[in-house]
Amino acid sequence: MIYYPKANIIPNLYSNGSFSTLGSGEPYTGYYFSTYDGKFYTGKEPGDGTNIELSPGTNSFTNEPEGQEGGELDYRFDTPNYTYSAILKKLSPSKIPSRITPVPYYPKPTLADYQTGEFQRYFSKKVNEGIFYETQGTFQNTLYISFNIPWLITGDKDNVAKVNQRIVELKEAELKIIGLGVYLKNNYLQFYK
Repeated sequence: MIYYPKANIIPNLYSNGSFSTLGSGEPYTGYYFSTYDGKFYTGKEPGDGTNIELSPGTNSFTNEPEGQEGGELDYRFDTPNYTYSAILKKLSPSKIPSRITPVPYYPKPTLADYQTGEFQRYFSKKVNEGIFYETQGTFQNTLYISFNIPWLITGDKDNVAKVNQRIVELKEAELKIIGLGVYLKNNYLQFYK
């Protein structure tokens, strides 16, 4: 069984033979869902049946079975790149986000960072939820607030902990967010040497 978070799929779409199953190449008629990475699978959503991967054809895509009212084109998939967020938001190709959610990253300070005494940490927070991700760099997506903070890793142990805690508190106040300290498990000496 495949898994995609609900935020990363568009469920309950319907094909009137405009898709074919990968492998056999036979036309597919029925419900399908699409994923953030441009893939299509049989079923209304993940876990609905076997979820066989589909290959898009050139026919129209609809949200409803043939014969039901509506039956209009689903313009989210009316381009070769199948990046639905770009069409829904009418973004220029240069502003198309490559991912829906950030890629989690665990930083590893270098020897140069330890010689400097600090390094930059990058985070993304979901706008409408208290979900944080640490990322390798700035993540561009309107669903997330992206920011970075300097993180001390050398010096007087008590001072490092106080400064890092204060930086986190200031960033929370500046962005009007809560939970960054909790996300970091209040470990203000992380990476300290």
